[in-house]
Amino acid sequence: MADTHKLDEALDRFEGALRAFEGALARRTDGLKQASNLAGETAQLRLDRTRLAAEIEQMKAKAAELVDANQGAVGRIDTAMSRIRAVLHSNSGG
Repeated sequence: MADTHKLDEALDRFEGALRAFEGALARRTDGLKQASNLAGETAQLRLDRTRLAAEIEQMKAKAAELVDANQGAVGRIDTAMSRIRAVLHSNSGG
């Protein structure tokens, strides 16, 4: 009976140790999955950053084009207004 009791206690300790090991293994596996997920997310963020940087550069170039076009339009409008004033001035006898 005493041997059976000792064997039961040893099996209980073994099962406890096995459960602890399985728990530690599960936590490590979860940690590795999280690390892998973080690495994937980091890579995706880097790709997104590169794409966004390229889009920003395109937007800057377009904005510069629009500024140039606006300045050209303002110059043409000023020229047209000056001509209109000159015509009005000459027609008014001035």
